[in-house]
Amino acid sequence: MKHTHYIRQSRLFCMYRNHVLDIGPYLAGRKVLELGPNKGNLFEKFYPQSPSYTLVEPNPHFEKFYVKLQRRHRNLHYRICGFEEFPADQKFDTIVMMAVISHIRSMKADAIVDKIDTMLNPGGCLIVETNNSRRNLGVFDLCEKRFQKVVAKPSYGGLMRQLKIDYRDVLIYKKADA
Repeated sequence: MKHTHYIRQSRLFCMYRNHVLDIGPYLAGRKVLELGPNKGNLFEKFYPQSPSYTLVEPNPHFEKFYVKLQRRHRNLHYRICGFEEFPADQKFDTIVMMAVISHIRSMKADAIVDKIDTMLNPGGCLIVETNNSRRNLGVFDLCEKRFQKVVAKPSYGGLMRQLKIDYRDVLIYKKADA
């Protein structure tokens, strides 16, 4: 499904998804960590609204896009590494993992959720999007136990859903206040 990859990364499609997901309240005014941002297009419109926005991507091919984004957004930081290598010593108000969990192969589900919990501030939000593979469902089961589910909705609606370009769901969880 190579066409799906290219469609998902287009600027117009990212604008459409932002409209459908209504994710702004979880990003604006918050310290954000986005894991696996690809080119960084999906939530770029929220970079200026965040005091600090960090992109973590294991593929060094995308660094050239982050350098350009950094010129436009001084609050934007990036690191080329995987989730596994990213240090858990920083705290964030929101952690975004759009279609990332299925790519974290060297960690078990409980270790993934433990690391997320360590990096997420009390009252912070976790935004995840992924397909319903067995591995991903294990992570979601743990998230259900550890965090409060705030939102669950399809990534796409209308024509995009009917065309079956993608069938992912977006789940937003909130960590309990301290």
